[in-house]
Amino acid sequence: MSGVADDPAAPGMPGVTTSGPVVRAAGEQDLVPQSRRSFSGVWRRVLSLAALILLWAVAALFFNDSVLPGPGTVSSTLWSNLQDSETYFHLYKTVLRVVGGMAIAVTVGLMVGLIMGLSKWGEEFLDSWVLVAFTIPSVVYGILAILWFGLNDAAAIIAIGVTATPAVAINIWQGVKAIDISMVRMGRAFHFSRRSILLKIVIPQLIPYILAALRYALAISWKIATVVELIGLSSGVGYQLSYWFGLFNMTQVLAWTIAFTIVLLLIEFILLKPVEAWLTRWRPSLQN
Repeated sequence: MSGVADDPAAPGMPGVTTSGPVVRAAGEQDLVPQSRRSFSGVWRRVLSLAALILLWAVAALFFNDSVLPGPGTVSSTLWSNLQDSETYFHLYKTVLRVVGGMAIAVTVGLMVGLIMGLSKWGEEFLDSWVLVAFTIPSVVYGILAILWFGLNDAAAIIAIGVTATPAVAINIWQGVKAIDISMVRMGRAFHFSRRSILLKIVIPQLIPYILAALRYALAISWKIATVVELIGLSSGVGYQLSYWFGLFNMTQVLAWTIAFTIVLLLIEFILLKPVEAWLTRWRPSLQN
């Protein structure tokens, strides 16, 4: 037949033909080492940030500073704030509450997610609790925590922990359900204890889900911390946002928002990404 050639991958089998090109499977030469991935794409992130700032600057040309101040004005105000020691006090209070709330959310959420993923009884018993808790607005938790525990750090930490726990639990729950069950069966065939199966088979496959849960918890914790500080506390980034909002000072509102965004980015790139690179150093990537 015209246009049909013997398959070169099947020597000695003249009856095997192919009507199209053979697609080469990905091999080790296609995998990008972890060390190369660690520092790749930096310029793309810088370019993305520059594009965002440029877009902001162009948009600011059509509004006055009371609506949308430009990057230069906000940067000047942010720099001025950083010269004041009180700025670091408010940043410290918010970071303290976020870290405390995250610790609660990750600890409880990890345990609940593992129970739901590993036990059918646990899943049926806890799934309604987790889903209902996930749907309740975070501001409700903040109001209840302030009413129950007063205007203090404990109220903020508990509100953050309770709000972020369902999200972490759902992430871990789905991660457990997605693990390779054949590996678990192999562990049972070799008479691994439940503890060994958990630590050597389940947890390593859960690492990407745990890291995703950490990032999700960090984002949620920052949001609920701001809400609690805004509605009831007298310190923190949320309090400053509320204060400058009351004075209709958009420049300060954006400056404080960017200040804590920088803190979150430092946590991401100085803490979370190196930990992720170390924990997943065995896993190659096909990304170019």
